[in-house]
Amino acid sequence: MTEPLSEQQTSMLVLRAPLSEDGFASIYFSSRDGRPMSLSEWSHLKQLIELTSKVCVKDDANAQAAASA
Repeated sequence: MTEPLSEQQTSMLVLRAPLSEDGFASIYFSSRDGRPMSLSEWSHLKQLIELTSKVCVKDDANAQAAASA
């Protein structure tokens, strides 16, 4: 269960990446005290993005192969 956001919680843009000509994804990091993302948290985020990218590339390749068949 997710914790409700505090009124004092601070969010900062960590990553913004283009996905298409007119679309993009943004990832925000939030903390109650407004601290920046730690090296450990950044490493976990990087691993998550890399894993997600691998899955999406496989899905795209499978979809293109199915469309070509």
